[in-house]
Amino acid sequence: MTTGRLHYVDWLRVLAFGLLILYHCSVAFFPDMSWLVKSAQTSQALSWAMDFPRAWRLALLFFVSGMGTWFAFRSSPGRAFLRDRTVRLLVPLLFAMAVVVVPQVWLERVMEEGYRGSLWTFWIERYFTEGKYPAGNITWAHMWFVAYLLVMAVGLYPIFRFLQSGRGAPVSRLFVAVVRSPFVHLVFLVPLALNLALSPFYPRQTNALYNDGAWFAVWASWFGFGFLFARHHAEIIGTVVARRWVSAGLALVLTVALYTFCFVPAAGSAGSLGSWENQTPVFKALDFALAWTMILTAVGFAAIHLDRRSAALSWLNGKVFALYIVHQTVIVWALYHVLPIEAGAWTKLGLVVFVTVALSLAIAMAAERLPWPLRLAFGFGDRPARRAAPAGPTTRTVR
Repeated sequence: MTTGRLHYVDWLRVLAFGLLILYHCSVAFFPDMSWLVKSAQTSQALSWAMDFPRAWRLALLFFVSGMGTWFAFRSSPGRAFLRDRTVRLLVPLLFAMAVVVVPQVWLERVMEEGYRGSLWTFWIERYFTEGKYPAGNITWAHMWFVAYLLVMAVGLYPIFRFLQSGRGAPVSRLFVAVVRSPFVHLVFLVPLALNLALSPFYPRQTNALYNDGAWFAVWASWFGFGFLFARHHAEIIGTVVARRWVSAGLALVLTVALYTFCFVPAAGSAGSLGSWENQTPVFKALDFALAWTMILTAVGFAAIHLDRRSAALSWLNGKVFALYIVHQTVIVWALYHVLPIEAGAWTKLGLVVFVTVALSLAIAMAAERLPWPLRLAFGFGDRPARRAAPAGPTTRTVR
């Protein structure tokens, strides 16, 4: 055990957001899913391949975000925490809804509906006046994730304070005991139970918050587990690392089961236990179990192999929020220019990924140079990027 920054948490954050960007670049080429823009050239193999990260990528993102929230809360547990979370999340959310998201909705209307007006005309005359998306235009699009994080950070603040007090000790002890016990892989039953209990009242996943109670409970569970995991890191990381191969083995079994019975029609029994379109309780149980075992697997291996300082990591970690803010608009712009090219789906996907990464990084680098408070709109703090030593998640970790 050593004391130092948890570099592996930063790696998980960067890699999780990188996977999300790759997934979003791919969706237009799925034959079995409707998205903002649809390619005429599709790939069923790509869709099946992306079923695997689809099952756990958001769970990992909320878990890592919960860990980051603990580190922020530990540094400023009072009103400063609420003020920081509100500024760092609400300002980019509002800016994205008013500015960043507009081009992707405009391009969707141009490509899918034949709209011929300019971006400026659409922005001024239609975006704010025709109601909410999809019937109208105004939307938070991919920024729903940021909206949910904001609600979780502010809404769960009394629970954070409760856990810091002596009254919260039994909850902390229970969490540590379960994670260190042979029953750690059954923790997914918590979000599963909440989702099944709330699904009669909130039957669809909407990402709209006000009518998404069943899935908000799921995302809040992963977020809360991340918060508790970071808070008790020194007590439980050894167990998670020691059981990383067990977690990986269970994830493999669950993946095979999902592909056999839910994902791939060629398997014969696919769909018999549910699917993305028909999310039965059994399908959700397999999905949530895979998500949790993948989280444990990722943390277990990353704590061993990725817990090291890296200049590239520091550079990327400082820009990953800005990348998230702009990436989907860049993807839609790239699709607008790439889809007319005479080429196959995989070639077009490669071009879209390249353009998205390059242009998103360029925008993030430019945004980082903006003066305060303009830089807040892209998720950067009010201090210059140059720092003597980056502050971040530090606690006792395993080498």
